[in-house]
Amino acid sequence: MSPILRLRLAAAAFAVFAVTPLTAGTLTYSDRPSWLADSTAIIDLDFSKFAPGNSLGSTVGNNLVAGNQLFYNNLNGYFNNDFQVIGYSNASFALRQAFASGSQSFWNWGTQAIVFSNTTDATTSVSMRINFRSGGIPTPVSAFGVSLGLGGGTGASGNITVTPPGLGAQTVTTFNQASGLKFFGVSSDTQTFSYFDITITDPSGRYIVLDNLSSGTSTITTAPPPPPPASEIPDPATLLCVGSGLAYLGYLRRSRHVTLA
Repeated sequence: MSPILRLRLAAAAFAVFAVTPLTAGTLTYSDRPSWLADSTAIIDLDFSKFAPGNSLGSTVGNNLVAGNQLFYNNLNGYFNNDFQVIGYSNASFALRQAFASGSQSFWNWGTQAIVFSNTTDATTSVSMRINFRSGGIPTPVSAFGVSLGLGGGTGASGNITVTPPGLGAQTVTTFNQASGLKFFGVSSDTQTFSYFDITITDPSGRYIVLDNLSSGTSTITTAPPPPPPASEIPDPATLLCVGSGLAYLGYLRRSRHVTLA
């Protein structure tokens, strides 16, 4: 390879190395084991447990009684020290917690109690906002996960949109009720999340089902890009040779100009 060509390749390799960003640090997950492998300090919320808040319904100790519902139709929603779940139905608030009895198959997603939204119709969209907290104070997290379902209608699969700030809308295709809930998770070492939104707009009488909410700290790390191949790095002798050659060419050109003059 000629010295000039080696110098050009080296310059190109350096330019790529200088402008290539660090590898992506925000990942999404469709299974909980993979998310757990990239996250730590996990805090879980099982909605079979009753949390303090404005509610109606029957409880025994901290457990929701099978066959009953609790309603959180207000700005506070369902909350504890670590999470807050607020349900929206157009301009109003609507959120329920239910634990299916034997006859209530429509509430039975195989996880005991669930939290779910209002039901859509031709003019109503429904959504939830999940805020992250620590000791009851809003606190961003770098990893979160949730199990999702789409109830009502014919019980067929459908799409739910999950939107964490800074990441954009993510489409989660849920399975039917017999297949259980669908996991969605995020872990990032480049940003944190104060909340995320869940939305459906299907007008066919569907509602969001949510359970097994988790938050944590991301353990993924941003790796630097690899160095350019050794064959593209000029050695000192090559640089000296190229510099000397350019200087000599300049001398010859100047001498030719003087002779012609």
